[in-house]
Amino acid sequence: MLTVDHFADFFNEVHGGAASSGSRRDPFPWQTALLRRVVDDGWPDGIDVPTGLGKTSVLDVAVFAAALGVRDARRRVFYVVDRRLIVDEAYEHARRIAAALDQPTGGATRTVAQRLRGEDDEVALDVTRMRGGVTWERTWLERPDRYAIVTGTVDQIGSRLLFRGYGVSDRARPIDAALVGTDSVIVIDEAHLAQAFVTTTQATFDLDGSPITRPPIVVTMSATTTVGRERNAGRSPVMHRISDDDERHQIAGERLTAGKRLHLVEVKTTKKSEDTVLPAAMAALADRLAPDRVVGVVTNTVARARSVFELLRDQHDAVLLTGRSRPVDRDCLLATYYPRISVDRDHSHQRPLIVVATQTVEVGANIDLDALITESAPLASLVQRLGRLNRVARSGHGHGTAVVVHGSATGQEDPVYGPARLATWQWLSNKIDPARYTPRLDPTQLAPWLDASPAALHRLTTRLTADEQAALRGPTPYIPVIKRRHLDTWARTAPAPVPDQPIEPFLHGVTDDQPPVAVVWRHGLGPAHQWTDLVDEMPPVAEETLDLPVAAVRRWLLGIGPDPTASDLDNTAATPPTTDVTTGQPPRIPRVLRYQGRGDAQLIAPWKVRPGDTIVVPADMGGCDEYGWHPTSTAPVLDAADLALRRGRPVLRIGPTLVDAARRWSEHLAALAQQLIDHATADTGASAASPAAEPYLLVLKAMREHAPEGPLREVLSALLATRPRVILRTSPHQGGQPHLGVIAAQHDRLADDDTSMGSSTAARRVGLQPHQAAVAARARQFAEALGLPPRVIDSVTRAALWHDEGKRDPRFQIMLWGGNRAAADIAEQPLAKSGIAPSDRAAFVRARTAAGYPDGMRHESLSARIAAARLTGDHDIHSDLVIHLVASHHGHARPLLPPVVDPRPTKVTVDDLGPFDTADTIDWQQPHRFSQLNDAYGRWGLALLETIVRLADIWCSARNETIEDKP
Repeated sequence: MLTVDHFADFFNEVHGGAASSGSRRDPFPWQTALLRRVVDDGWPDGIDVPTGLGKTSVLDVAVFAAALGVRDARRRVFYVVDRRLIVDEAYEHARRIAAALDQPTGGATRTVAQRLRGEDDEVALDVTRMRGGVTWERTWLERPDRYAIVTGTVDQIGSRLLFRGYGVSDRARPIDAALVGTDSVIVIDEAHLAQAFVTTTQATFDLDGSPITRPPIVVTMSATTTVGRERNAGRSPVMHRISDDDERHQIAGERLTAGKRLHLVEVKTTKKSEDTVLPAAMAALADRLAPDRVVGVVTNTVARARSVFELLRDQHDAVLLTGRSRPVDRDCLLATYYPRISVDRDHSHQRPLIVVATQTVEVGANIDLDALITESAPLASLVQRLGRLNRVARSGHGHGTAVVVHGSATGQEDPVYGPARLATWQWLSNKIDPARYTPRLDPTQLAPWLDASPAALHRLTTRLTADEQAALRGPTPYIPVIKRRHLDTWARTAPAPVPDQPIEPFLHGVTDDQPPVAVVWRHGLGPAHQWTDLVDEMPPVAEETLDLPVAAVRRWLLGIGPDPTASDLDNTAATPPTTDVTTGQPPRIPRVLRYQGRGDAQLIAPWKVRPGDTIVVPADMGGCDEYGWHPTSTAPVLDAADLALRRGRPVLRIGPTLVDAARRWSEHLAALAQQLIDHATADTGASAASPAAEPYLLVLKAMREHAPEGPLREVLSALLATRPRVILRTSPHQGGQPHLGVIAAQHDRLADDDTSMGSSTAARRVGLQPHQAAVAARARQFAEALGLPPRVIDSVTRAALWHDEGKRDPRFQIMLWGGNRAAADIAEQPLAKSGIAPSDRAAFVRARTAAGYPDGMRHESLSARIAAARLTGDHDIHSDLVIHLVASHHGHARPLLPPVVDPRPTKVTVDDLGPFDTADTIDWQQPHRFSQLNDAYGRWGLALLETIVRLADIWCSARNETIEDKP
């Protein structure tokens, strides 16, 4: 029997050393106490634990509580951090848990895995990461009954919760909303950075309760403030904190009291000089601390970080880390440098390194610095930065030296932090006297100092009054009050209202932030009139884009100097320059390409770039290097499209871009990439798209063998794990082409659940009745596992059993037979799946045209009418629910199906029901039905019921799962 007492064994089996090594890793007292609290009283409103004490272990607690099956256990855990993370520690932590359950090493993990793993499911725990620049599968959770941990940002998880998932199609949004908004624990780390999201999630779940499934639970976490809200009138938020047991614990106690000496240094500056004087002072202090240390230098703006880095890079081994970098560049840097700065490194053999960074290291970066130089900042930011110093009490210097540097010209109107920066400096100055900076100042000899250990800082912050906290934190944006009408608007996903209710104010508060501009650099674009066609061949993806404020982009394109106040925190709506700005020089480029997708691009003037645009510029424009945004650089930028994983479907161009990318690591890799060009040049007999021949595969394998950890190795591994194809240009030897062709991954897996055209993963046809029977069985299995009421289970099952009845239309059957009318006429049974590869859209178009099936008409419309006819007099199920689930099983009918009128109506005869006329395609009752069902089951509850049917359909379609009729 699994009990709370087994948690220590579970924790050790997940995170401890090998059993043969004799090492053991037990949870800290606060972690075990949290589990007991969840078991006995439910989740607390907030967790207030100092940094460095393993807050991500809340994931272990959530998983173990789920295995125990306690009242407040939930099936999915969402771990939210509102930062551009350089290292997603929570994601790696979750992967360790999943790996331990996949291959248990002891009784505790074996029992937990058995309890979590669903019937005939190979996976006990799914793990997904959602953040900008990282791609994930469209169907990121294959089964609604599967346990999962999802890490991500406020934007990615919050937008999905509110039915407006960023980067998610309208039809897929209800699935994501259901998975986030039901049966979940939403843990918001460093909640003081995401107060608007905290308020919105709690208010949303108060307004919309689902009577059929367990509601979500919101838990805030912070190392700096107690963030929470009264959930029930008359009581304060319940907070979980460390205890005396943690202070007495050998390891936890050492971390809580880890030596950190905080010093204050004031630098004499003026408003005009601070952008040069302050970086110079910080670089000089870092230079003095550099010998034998890993030193962190944290600035408040990207420009100052770049300035410090440029001053240090020639004399020291240094790296620059900012949030203003392309994800592939960041991943390359981390593959090289993270092992040298992580908490797990071997401190006895470390090499000195200076890490220059912005706010990007404040949250989610599990790094361990020996010394820290930081600009003055609000208290919460300083606490986070200090959390990276001597993080696990293993500094070879006995303690970590921290120096807070403050420019004397800093006032109330700080462009990044406002008055909170000065207020925090003054508060600290009242505790210890600042030293005056001189070029000869030695930071190792500074006195006095303030104890900045986690325990000491925790005592300081918990003593602050509410007014003091507000002053040191700075003003928070206005958070709009969420109303039921907002929820009703967002629940309408297909079609969505026009104009739509924006979600951004509810995720971040009302600010002057704007969506960033995504900048993409491409090599070999040639004349501007060719740009669209060349970019269409390989559309931009998140991994190769650099997100920047619109004002910064326009300044760069127009040749104006960079904005020195730009930080990693926001995309503040500074007034962008226009044609009225005179620089004395023409723009750096007359046109850029605004790209919105294949066939949707236009050349625009630089001053017409808008917030939210994706623009493509020639690589030789400069503006970016391996460390990120560098607007004064004119050196050509690496075209990073070949390093993008593209949701597991990478594409390598056979040309100079791949050679340049490989050269980033070694000349040998570049020479191997050149061999691909040589093979393509000699491959005169290759078809337009053929499986990669042995010479190509040998080169790809050699490149993977020599590529270090990082994006290139991941791309090569993903390619070789599939059946890669070589697609050469029609004229591969034509001069002036930027590449000769591409090597592309080949996948048969369904990209989404729109199997309305009858696709399946295997090249075989699937009968209608066997398919629908299998989907019904799966839907019942999912619904029963989720503990739904019997009447709802029966309704869901019935909808799944009839979801494809509309495919009985003779024209649809001809289409499923590839346009072969004779084959459809003599078929023994109607088909559900055609056997045509999902990626072969041209074949579908040919088949539809030959069959005469109207373009845009949905089989769901006829399916719903047939289902309604079958339901006559059946009072054991909810008829309206069944009709809606059938109509919405491809994401439409929320609240309307596309109103396509059949131009050539036909009669569809169903044996036991008689004929149906396809002229009647519009269900005028659907909007009212949708509204009533939202009231009955809750907006997220109804979406969950849709998700059960849709994921059952996807599961069976992807695996060609059928149940044959028995005689």
